[in-house]
Amino acid sequence: MGNRATIEVKDETGSAPCYAYVHWDGSPEQVIEVVVKAAPVMRARDCQYAMARLIGTCHLEIDTKGGLSLGVTDYKEEFDNGHYIVDMPKGKITNEGKVIAEGLEFGQF
Repeated sequence: MGNRATIEVKDETGSAPCYAYVHWDGSPEQVIEVVVKAAPVMRARDCQYAMARLIGTCHLEIDTKGGLSLGVTDYKEEFDNGHYIVDMPKGKITNEGKVIAEGLEFGQF
């Protein structure tokens, strides 16, 4: 059916008001890859700005896969690969409570 997941971005004060929904690129490896690519332009202290940059990077990476590849939602769902949290202050990504990447550095501007 897909390789679906939702992605949340957090800063020191909380989470962005939306989640990214990926239809085909929701495996842990794919989520780590897109976050690492976006991290330098994700403003570490502004989850809303950082989420926009992550969504932009997702769009560029999956542009050739059609209309069901990327969405924005205000709720998280337990899809094929669950829900990821990009915790910028801690420099890590978790999936269903398990750390899948750490030591990430986000933009400091």
